[in-house]
Amino acid sequence: MALEHNAPIKGGATASNAYVRVQSARVFKKAGSDGYSLMVDVDVFVSKDERDKGELAMPLACPQMDHHKFDFSIGDEGSNLIALAYTRIKSLDVYDGATDA
Repeated sequence: MALEHNAPIKGGATASNAYVRVQSARVFKKAGSDGYSLMVDVDVFVSKDERDKGELAMPLACPQMDHHKFDFSIGDEGSNLIALAYTRIKSLDVYDGATDA
């Protein structure tokens, strides 16, 4: 599961048709907080071929796309927290026009 999207990279350039992949999704509740949050970490690569290099893959610096935090209610995830992460990030303006890869 991944997305293809024109990614704004650090320095003002854009990586056309970059390969965007959720690296991690976790649910947490801070002490004293009333609710839970979903934290999503994203890696952006110049292409799927780059991502497929495994440990040698070089992600792009995309501060607008790297980390996201959403409100979360227990049960929102259904059976797949990663799928929920993709649904949530696709709702953000920076991912407008992203397609499933």
